[in-house]
Amino acid sequence: MSLPGPIELVLRLGATPRVGAIVMVEQAIDTYLAGYAHADDRAIALDILLRDLARLRIHEPDLDQFIGEVELYLDLLFRDLACQAA
Repeated sequence: MSLPGPIELVLRLGATPRVGAIVMVEQAIDTYLAGYAHADDRAIALDILLRDLARLRIHEPDLDQFIGEVELYLDLLFRDLACQAA
């Protein structure tokens, strides 16, 4: 199974918590989303990331708290997209 870069980073950094890990994942997500020029494409990419995080949570329950933090960031990005669309 090939995972998007940010999801691989969650798997790697979430397993061994360290200072700044969430910031590194947020930067990876921002870089990943920068590859999508249109807001609709970014929304789909965010949906894909959320789906992959849900799957990761099933396979790696120890990462639940870290995944939750990443999901909060994705929610903020969704809200920003919604505000831009309005």
